[in-house]
Amino acid sequence: MKRIWLVLVTILMLTAGTAGAYNPYAPNQFDTMERNTWEYQYVYELSKDGLTDADMSKFSSSYNLTRFEMAQMVAAAMAHRSQATPDQQKKIDRLAADFADDLQYAGGVAAEPDNQSGGQMLDWKQGEGK
Repeated sequence: MKRIWLVLVTILMLTAGTAGAYNPYAPNQFDTMERNTWEYQYVYELSKDGLTDADMSKFSSSYNLTRFEMAQMVAAAMAHRSQATPDQQKKIDRLAADFADDLQYAGGVAAEPDNQSGGQMLDWKQGEGK
């Protein structure tokens, strides 16, 4: 009897542990971006103005732009933010907020500390802030 309970508990733990491993609602970085979304329009406009370092051929109707490629363009636009107009800066900020999770894989932009917030980086080896 103990063996049956042990097997049932083990099966229950395995199924419960793997149930949360996949999030069907999380954006897939390899999905193609639809051309009618605001993100696509913003990146297109910023690319036309030369702020994303992207080749305009990526916006042709025969090319399917992926979310990862768009995140790389947003990272480049963030690097050129000081050259942008205030309206373009608002677009870059909105894109940066939307692509925050993707930016850590597209150039490490999101992983850098935000110096404007007044926070400090924690060095886990030292146990204190830098």
